[in-house]
Amino acid sequence: MIITPSTRIGAVIKDNPLAIDTLILLSPHFNKLKNPILRKLLAPRVTIAEAAIIGDCPVNKILDNLAQIGFEVGIWASAGEAPVGTSAADEAIDIVISHDARPQLAAGEDPLNTILKKLSGVKAGQTMLVINSFEPAPLIRLLRAKGYAITVTRKQPELVCTYITRVDGDEALNELQSATTEDVELFDSILQHYNLTFTEVDVREMEMPRPMITILEALEHLQKGEALYVRHKRIPVYLLPELKERNFNYVFRQMASEVVILIYQSYQNT
Repeated sequence: MIITPSTRIGAVIKDNPLAIDTLILLSPHFNKLKNPILRKLLAPRVTIAEAAIIGDCPVNKILDNLAQIGFEVGIWASAGEAPVGTSAADEAIDIVISHDARPQLAAGEDPLNTILKKLSGVKAGQTMLVINSFEPAPLIRLLRAKGYAITVTRKQPELVCTYITRVDGDEALNELQSATTEDVELFDSILQHYNLTFTEVDVREMEMPRPMITILEALEHLQKGEALYVRHKRIPVYLLPELKERNFNYVFRQMASEVVILIYQSYQNT
């Protein structure tokens, strides 16, 4: 497999599971990859360049060590692959809410849903503080794409503060809100397009975070031209950014006692 700084850690591990031990030798922060739940949720989000930030080690060192277990390092432009930078935070920032993600990660839980839920209450010009032991590069990339301003400062070697400022009123979260609008006509068209070519999973009785893990695992095993048919008790709002990150589309329909979601990669209305 050819790798560059933009290659996702999830793809690296899938190609060669020995990459887990290789990464752990580089930084204790990568010990989280031993946890199967965190590995399923976090590794597909993180690029090698972002892992270098999280692990506080040079990206070239990660690439060189992966090359020693059989990966081929592709040609890449270091300037174009520069990861998210770190800068000092302004003490005058209006921090209205904070979240320490360290206990959740230590317990093997993914803090993304909690962070996004708290962030939904932040108004324009206000800031949320996320405390962690490393710089959360995938979260920064996700929120910057939604229009948030991000500032990061390292208080201590194991204490990193990420300041997330909402810039444009409700615009930053409009994508998540509009994503919960039902489109019955499109749902029926997608269902007809895929006919019976889909895999079905029922997560209605599962406790969090099993629904998200089950859905993401099922997506990994989808065949070409196949869709995933999900039966859920509610719209999984915080799964939606994960689907976009992994280049999946989705459409849902609200039934009497459940929500049915179709997750797919391509569709053309002919």
